[in-house]
Amino acid sequence: MVNETFQVDTGKVAKQVKQAGEFMLIKCDSGNLLLSGQFILSLSTEQFWSVRCKLEVPELCKWYIQTKEGLFKSERAPGLEDWEKRYNDWLNFADPEKQLTNTLIEVQGCRLYTDGLSYVALKQERIGMMQYSEELLRSDNMIVIDGVHVIAPVADKIWQKNEWLRKLPGMHIAREAEEEK
Repeated sequence: MVNETFQVDTGKVAKQVKQAGEFMLIKCDSGNLLLSGQFILSLSTEQFWSVRCKLEVPELCKWYIQTKEGLFKSERAPGLEDWEKRYNDWLNFADPEKQLTNTLIEVQGCRLYTDGLSYVALKQERIGMMQYSEELLRSDNMIVIDGVHVIAPVADKIWQKNEWLRKLPGMHIAREAEEEK
């Protein structure tokens, strides 16, 4: 199903794709998808065309690598069915009990979100690609945004060693279990 509701900024998307390196554009039953190692975006028909033009993608369903020298086909096999299944699994297993709230805290170019038990850091530039409603849900090791976009969080170490952050209940399970005894 093509996403016509949750829009993206195609200029910012193209910039992030170029930074991500390897990517692929596909049209499938799940919609018009832009795949990279860090995110999967569901694009409207117009956005799909715009991103394809900005990235100068000659052929769909092929992995490409963006370098300073230009765009090159990757040797990687497309694996379309696997990627579509992975995308749908993330959407289907997004946990409404693990909704993330923006903490309004920024750390090293990332915005911190919380589910009340822990933090999740997302690159501001990646969040900036989307016009979203603040519906962010955890799904395994990924974050589902507005039920259509999937984005990878930044490694937890970016916030774990920050002494200024409030330690949330559940972050120190071993110590809390000892204190209850």
